[in-house]
Amino acid sequence: MCRPLHFTVEYIINPWMKPGSVDTKLAMQQWQDLVNIYESLGISVHIIDQAKEYPDMVFATDEGIVHEKNVLLSNFRHKERQGESSYYREWFDWNEYTIDELPSHHYLEGNGETYFWNNMIFVGTGVRSDPEIPKFLQKKYDREVMYLKIMDPAFFHLDVGFFPLNNETVFYYPPAYSPGTIKELKERIPNLIEFTREEAFGFSANSVVTDHHVVVQKNNPTFVKKLHKLGYQTKEVDLSEFMKSGGGAHCLTNILETN
Repeated sequence: MCRPLHFTVEYIINPWMKPGSVDTKLAMQQWQDLVNIYESLGISVHIIDQAKEYPDMVFATDEGIVHEKNVLLSNFRHKERQGESSYYREWFDWNEYTIDELPSHHYLEGNGETYFWNNMIFVGTGVRSDPEIPKFLQKKYDREVMYLKIMDPAFFHLDVGFFPLNNETVFYYPPAYSPGTIKELKERIPNLIEFTREEAFGFSANSVVTDHHVVVQKNNPTFVKKLHKLGYQTKEVDLSEFMKSGGGAHCLTNILETN
C-alpha cells in the first residue's frame, strides 16, 4: 500500500475524477482505517510513501501484476501516471522480487485490470490496456486468458465492475461489458451474480477478499447481505475520498500473497 501523503485529484483521466474535491486529512484517516482492518485480520501491510508529483501513486494495485516472487511492472496509458513505476520498481527490487517489463507498445495497468482465477486469467480490455495484452499474458504465464471487453469508461479498470469472490462465484455489472463478454462469462462461471446499479456505482466490485472475510466500501447494504448469505463476514470501510478519483479498497491494495 502507498501512504497518501499528497493525495489530491488534479486532472481527469476517468469519469469519476473530481479535481479539487479531496479532503486530504480525511483521505489519510480513511486509508489508515483500511490498514487497521487488514492488520486486525492478521494481514501484514508493506508501505511505500507517495511521491508528491504523482497523486494516483496511492492506487498500488495498478502498479504491476504480482505472481509468486515476480512482478510484471505496468505501462500506464496516461502520461500523468507513467512516472509512478520507477518508485515501485525500487520497492520491488529492494524486496528481492524478480522484475519483468512489458514491451513499450503494450499498455497494462497491473492488478487493476487482471485477476488470476482457478487456472486462467481474466483481463479487462477496451479502455486502458491494449488488444494484444491477452496474447502476451497467455504466453508469459502459460495460462488461458479470457479478455473482458469494457464498454463503459466509468468501469475503466476490471476491478471497478468485476469481483471474483472464490473459485466458483464472481460478481459483475453487465452494462459495463460487451454482449460477447457477458455470454462467455455465463458459460464459464458456475455462480455468476449481477451487481445492481447501486452496488456497482457504490464500488462494491472494488472489494478485497481474504479467507472468509470481504473488505467492502461502506453503504452497500444489499451487497453485504449477499455476501453474508454466501457465508462470508464483512468489514466495511469508508473510502469516499478515494472514490473521487475512481478508487476503493482493491485499488489501494496490491496483494502480494494469496495463501
